[in-house]
Amino acid sequence: MKKGMAALTALLMVNICATIVLGFAVYKSTCQQESDDKTTQYVLYVGLNDKDLYEQVIPTEEAKQIIDDICFSYLKGYTIQDAAGSWVDEKNEATREQTIVCYFNDADEAAVYKIADEILDKLNQNTVLIEKDEIETEFYGGDR
Repeated sequence: MKKGMAALTALLMVNICATIVLGFAVYKSTCQQESDDKTTQYVLYVGLNDKDLYEQVIPTEEAKQIIDDICFSYLKGYTIQDAAGSWVDEKNEATREQTIVCYFNDADEAAVYKIADEILDKLNQNTVLIEKDEIETEFYGGDR
């Protein structure tokens, strides 16, 4: 009877250990999967007022097409939106302008800066605002 009880206890201990190890492996796999969904997002804010004239010279749709062409030459996935922006300039004057906002997820940082350089040149801008954030993403295809 003692041998049977010892064997049962040993078997129970093996099952408990196996459950703990398996549970840890599933937990680790789940954590790894969640961390794989994190990416860096770059957001470019491009005001459309000309740096020399302080007014918009290139129409919004044309400027958006120029930006789209530049972005597509470096990246194959991004989002572009129209926005209205305002800021106070170096003369302490309020400036309001049409703005194009570009979102790049998981993009190469060097490509983002090359895009910004071309935008600065082609739209005659002093600066573009580049925002960099770590975000979580998911391509959702329906019911879970």
